[in-house]
Amino acid sequence: MAHKNIIEEIFCYVVRMSGDQIAGLTIKMLAERFEVSRCHISRRFHDERGMTLAAFIKHRKLLLAERFLMQDPELSVKSLAGRLGYADCQHFIRRFREQWGESPGRYRRLAESHPGPLQE
Repeated sequence: MAHKNIIEEIFCYVVRMSGDQIAGLTIKMLAERFEVSRCHISRRFHDERGMTLAAFIKHRKLLLAERFLMQDPELSVKSLAGRLGYADCQHFIRRFREQWGESPGRYRRLAESHPGPLQE
């Protein structure tokens, strides 16, 4: 194994990515970047982090989505979905609702009218 802490390196690499960078990110791209097999990093990531690498990437995208919603009130949900690599806006809305319990538009409205708990 070339990297002793490959999973930590991958974790930090993904966390530092912007929305534009993470939009098209795949496990295959990470495997090529870190010169390891997809199966190897997927298995090790799950063993060490307790979640799949695909789930982690999705979670990071949704965290960025929340941040972008709060930072730019003019950003449309459709534009946000595209910016994060979702070809289907409805798919993005479903994933956002699964993560945050509200649609992106409603989440933004609630956060704007009740600053504090949603933004913490």
